[in-house]
Amino acid sequence: MANKHNLISRLTRIVEIFQLQGENGLTFSELNDKLKNSFIDEDHSVSLRTFQRDLKDIESSLKIKIVYNKAKMKYILLDDASQKTSKNSQLFTIESLKMLNIAQDVSNNNFILIDNRKVTGLENYSTIKEAICFKKHLEFNYQKFDQYKAHKRKLMPLALKESKSRWYVVGFEIKDGQKINVLKTFALDRIYNCEVTTEFILKDPIDIQNHFKDFMGVTTKPLDGFSEKTTVKIETSIEYGKYFSTLPIHQSQKTEIVNGKTIISLQVIPTMELVSEILSHNHQIKVVEPKKLVQIVKKIISQNLKQYN
Repeated sequence: MANKHNLISRLTRIVEIFQLQGENGLTFSELNDKLKNSFIDEDHSVSLRTFQRDLKDIESSLKIKIVYNKAKMKYILLDDASQKTSKNSQLFTIESLKMLNIAQDVSNNNFILIDNRKVTGLENYSTIKEAICFKKHLEFNYQKFDQYKAHKRKLMPLALKESKSRWYVVGFEIKDGQKINVLKTFALDRIYNCEVTTEFILKDPIDIQNHFKDFMGVTTKPLDGFSEKTTVKIETSIEYGKYFSTLPIHQSQKTEIVNGKTIISLQVIPTMELVSEILSHNHQIKVVEPKKLVQIVKKIISQNLKQYN
């Protein structure tokens, strides 16, 4: 019987194979041929009975359906409207499984090189999850990067959010016994002595996902002069524009080729996090709209240059 790591590797690879095939699908024999060639160390081909059991595991754990199409006489990955509603969770689950496979390989092989990393704060994940699920207050010490000591905070936690490989807890802060009606985010890697305390009741439900959709990342404080969603246009070369096709700046991103340049359009409320992302690409990209944002970026660049005078 396959061990748990081999099972996860096989299930993940089956989904990847069907994703690559798209609507063409595969016969059971074609799938097995691909599974044989997927792993260096051993043959991962399966019996039809095992494959059918794998399909049930994939559907129950990943909410992804691979079904037999009688007309094509092939198995295909079902991509209907009901599945698209949970697309993000599917992608995250699949990527997590891939990372689990990589983690297993890192411990067993020396051909995978990774950077040394500091603790990400995920040691607090279970405690924060418990507080969110059972609607209980969270109390912890929090130390910002620009502060010399940690401060005690109390939170009504509502969600966990990931951005650029960092994790954040989102919720309403309690100060002097009163709820502050502004959603705040706290980075998990700056949280210490985290504990679950008393229950709370949130009288006015809030749509967390909708709250962040018009912003980039976790920052929701607009730049001065901006309060509503606006069209941000960024110009870059056709070659560099390909970078953003694989790693979009924001989910609203659209691109077009105009006069030999790639124009990236975003529908966002501009924040410093967006400006930081723009500046991280140096001379490769340029903001062209709105003019107010152009002036903000130019001012920051000018201030940076003064440091070297």
